[in-house]
Amino acid sequence: MRRRLLVAFFVGLLLCASVSVLAQEQPVVESRVKPILEIDGLLFRDLNANGELDPYEDWRLPIDERVDNLVSLMTLEEKAGQMVHPNITVPLDGVVQKEDIITQTQRGERLSYSPYTLIVDKHITNILNNGVAPPATFAAWSNALQEIAEGTRLGIPIVFSTDPRHGATLGAHVRGTQYFSQWPSREGQYGLAATRNLDLVREFGRVVAKEYRAVGLHMILGPQIDVTTDPRWGRNAGCWSEDAHLTAEMTVAFLDGAKVKDPKDEGILAMVKHWPGSGPHEDGGGYYLVYPGDNLDYHLIPFEAAFQAGATATMSYYSVMKDYDTVPISYSDFAVNQLLRDKLQFDGVVCTDWGVLGFAAYDDAAELDIAGRYAMCINAGVDQFGAQTDPEVIVQLVRDGVISEDRINESVKRILRQPFMLGLFENPYVDTMAAANILQSAEHQALGYQAQLESIVMLSNDGTLPFAEVRIDAETGAARKTRIFVSGMEPKIASLYGEIVDDPTEADIAIMRVAAVSGGGGMGDGGSDIKFPAETMALISAVAGTGVPTVVGIDISSSLVVLPEELFEQSAGTFVLFDVLDNALLDVVFGRFNPVGRLPFELPSSMEAVEAQLEDVPFDTVDPLFEYGFGLSY
Repeated sequence: MRRRLLVAFFVGLLLCASVSVLAQEQPVVESRVKPILEIDGLLFRDLNANGELDPYEDWRLPIDERVDNLVSLMTLEEKAGQMVHPNITVPLDGVVQKEDIITQTQRGERLSYSPYTLIVDKHITNILNNGVAPPATFAAWSNALQEIAEGTRLGIPIVFSTDPRHGATLGAHVRGTQYFSQWPSREGQYGLAATRNLDLVREFGRVVAKEYRAVGLHMILGPQIDVTTDPRWGRNAGCWSEDAHLTAEMTVAFLDGAKVKDPKDEGILAMVKHWPGSGPHEDGGGYYLVYPGDNLDYHLIPFEAAFQAGATATMSYYSVMKDYDTVPISYSDFAVNQLLRDKLQFDGVVCTDWGVLGFAAYDDAAELDIAGRYAMCINAGVDQFGAQTDPEVIVQLVRDGVISEDRINESVKRILRQPFMLGLFENPYVDTMAAANILQSAEHQALGYQAQLESIVMLSNDGTLPFAEVRIDAETGAARKTRIFVSGMEPKIASLYGEIVDDPTEADIAIMRVAAVSGGGGMGDGGSDIKFPAETMALISAVAGTGVPTVVGIDISSSLVVLPEELFEQSAGTFVLFDVLDNALLDVVFGRFNPVGRLPFELPSSMEAVEAQLEDVPFDTVDPLFEYGFGLSY
């Protein structure tokens, strides 16, 4: 009797433990359109409203099993909808567009599809949102589109992607950064790489993920992990470094902080770009990637690291890999199937860059019609098409026998793993009331500002710096505020550090913030002339010529720059800035923070040295003005 009681007791304990484990594993389930099923005390969304628990609705099952079941239930049209990735922009007022709109532009008529057309009629559930709105409005709009998606036949949730949003200034690639915490990352990550602080980069990833998820965003189109081996490329400032190994380390740290580790967490997915590394453009720009140093493998190092660290997708670029192929990368069997799929064993999503099927269909792809372009890319191993809104073309390719449905299934399964990883099949909705508090978190802002401070690189100091905020008047012996002349900065901010004067001859110190170059070369434009603007140097000379100690902060905003020697002869101190607030530069100038930033690239001494280098080889300009890793401290 006693034995039976003990057995019953221990069996009871085990049952209680099992129930407890199950209770812990129960995710948050929210449904606004479809029913919720309760089975054995557990909750599931009945996304196809058939009154039964289908495998794809069962969060207890492995993701691949759920994906296989869902794909088996999908029509060809629903599958094709997964393979396009268009833009829908959240409006400032958060109102959901009801009807398709045709507007007149300089390039002719532009059709703007409503979310209903894209989600319901075209079955599209992967959407780029670069729009800007206050946090609560943004979150409510995301929820509204998720409700539309939930109401479709299978209730497949939307995966919202975005370009980077966490710059410190309003000149960020995605404007409206005032709603998010501010980091030295306007379009890319040079500033974060300059910190050399992997822990801080890991925190950056965590913050980005938390803030994105708060407003209903799930994937960053990044990080940009191209290696900037040619300083003339116009998209250099989106990258981490000239050093492939530093780029890899920074990428892994970011992903470690940001990535989804469990469907119940707050992580995001990453679409690293641009496959296969777009730094080595011929003459610094144009249509072709070149490898005169036979250094292709060097540019793959960050991608290998990113895939091992959990990046689920990559974006294939526009250019042609000269000497390897005659078609753009997204059309290239060599670049995608052979190099990415076979050599690196990547089985995640390959999405084309935006416009690949349009303006970037050149060389051997130029004569193809839109159906032929789709077919060539899909056969090359591409899964998804950025900026496209025409999945019906893919449907027709299958019906015409050009592409097999089995091949389509391969891509769709890769794509659908992502919303399952994110936990969106259980709950795609966000808390609109919590969004503002998360995005305006004091902790997040403090971390971002710390990163701004650590990113600043001091190139020169004649001993003048750090400058005192209080001066002793030579005539009276009384203490007074330092008189400051500023240019390219907000006087109101500078007034927190001293007295602002309008005439440099009356100042104790002049602080000038200038742009390095006007901008880099784009597709087809060739390499950028990266000489320091003569008119900017003339302005600095005019101020320094008054005799006032002149400090210059140089914003690296696009391509790199060849700095003139006279800049250092005439200035009391110089700094390289990567998208920081004026406060951060002033904190360093006045000694509130001792600079620790180190260059993530070398700065060349002349355009002749730049033009003589090999586009795919790092650190190969002759006698660089400042070497990789240079940076002064007090």
